[in-house]
Amino acid sequence: MQQPAEPTPTPQSPQNIEVVVHSSPKFWPFMGVGAAIGIIIGVLSAFMGPEQAEFTRGSVAGFLGVAFAVVGVLLAGIIFLIVDRVTLKRGRRGLATPTGDSEHA
Repeated sequence: MQQPAEPTPTPQSPQNIEVVVHSSPKFWPFMGVGAAIGIIIGVLSAFMGPEQAEFTRGSVAGFLGVAFAVVGVLLAGIIFLIVDRVTLKRGRRGLATPTGDSEHA
């Protein structure tokens, strides 16, 4: 029975790879700030408006807080996309040399 021949690795010279380096905003802080601003606006609008006999101020504040939080998250997502595109355009091009670390490949 013949043993299959094992391939012999051929040493390759490291070649430079062109990369784009740019700073990118973090997604979750944008969403958190948008939700927090929405909740604050919702609660403030509930306590600044006239009191109604049908609902307590607390229930109106909760409802408006959730509704404005959703709007705040949507607006924060749009702002995040705009900021991400602007920072991507301002990225710098550079050359990277592989270190030969196959663990991260």
